[in-house]
Amino acid sequence: MSVGDVKADLRDGNQSLDQAKTTIEGIGAALAELRSLALATLHDSQHPEAKKARSALAEATREVELTLRTVAVAKDRSTAFLKALG
Repeated sequence: MSVGDVKADLRDGNQSLDQAKTTIEGIGAALAELRSLALATLHDSQHPEAKKARSALAEATREVELTLRTVAVAKDRSTAFLKALG
C-alpha cells in the first residue's frame, strides 16, 4: 500500500467519522427530547421503575457524550497522522 493509498483511506475514514458524528448528534437530540418528556411525566414519582428510567436516561445521555468525544479524538488523531504523511 502506498502513502497515497493510506492518505486516501484516512480521508475516507474522516468522512465516515463526520457522518457518524452527525448521526450521533441526531440521536442525542432525539434522546434529549425524549428525556425531557419522560422526566416531566415522571416528575415527583418515587416508584422504583421511575427511578430506573431516570437512571437509564442519564446513562444513555452520558453514552452519547462519550461516543461524540471518542469520534472527535479519532478524527483529531487521523487528521494529525494525515498531516504527518504530508
